[in-house]
Amino acid sequence: MTTYNSQYEDTSPFSDTTGTIALNSGVVGTYTVPGANTTRYRIDFKYPYNANVYVGLNTTPVTPSPGTVNSTNSVEFRPERKYVKGGDVLSFISSSTVTDGGFSLLQLPN
Repeated sequence: MTTYNSQYEDTSPFSDTTGTIALNSGVVGTYTVPGANTTRYRIDFKYPYNANVYVGLNTTPVTPSPGTVNSTNSVEFRPERKYVKGGDVLSFISSSTVTDGGFSLLQLPN
């Protein structure tokens, strides 16, 4: 696992733990973060500019229906950078087909 460091301004190393995101409309995709729950990571997400992706942390997200507001804990629309720990389950959903998304994990020092 690549360890996070920022020795140079606005840079970080390439990660050896990455994944790609390709979703069918309305179908949930999941990813389990590797390691023990004492291992912490920074995760960076990337999506196409027009992708409507909801990400849930240890919960299943839903896409909102027109005229509604959902307030589910630990679900965010297009997160870019977050902290997670080993064993967390990330769930992804979109109201349309999404290809060419991805994420990378960097292990944080203890």
